[in-house]
Amino acid sequence: MLFSSSISNFSSWNASWILTTAMKLTIEMRARPEKAQELYQTLQELLPAIRKEKGCRDCRTYGDGEIFFLAIDWNSRASLERFMPSGSGGALLGAIELLSEAARVRIGNNEPWEGIDSLRKMRKKKKTLSP
Repeated sequence: MLFSSSISNFSSWNASWILTTAMKLTIEMRARPEKAQELYQTLQELLPAIRKEKGCRDCRTYGDGEIFFLAIDWNSRASLERFMPSGSGGALLGAIELLSEAARVRIGNNEPWEGIDSLRKMRKKKKTLSP
């Protein structure tokens, strides 16, 4: 498994938070070689804007130098779907595409991991529905 070494660290850090989450988005990223610091800094810079998004209950990031996690606690799936076409949603996807060599996503508390394409599709779907 690509990310197995860091999952146990994140799981123990995050166990109590999962129990209180209405809808959670977790993104796991492996930084491109020599881009780890830039990925970390970019995630840190995005946190305040994401936290201001309607429906965001909390947003945290964790990293061990090569693998980074972003966990966002939403009021509902609709809140996440409103976030993805926003400027912050676009900035997040752009950072992932530029600075990570691999990424995966978990949408929900106990759902299986998916590729980052699931967020891209959510972003495009909402954009095509907008006037």
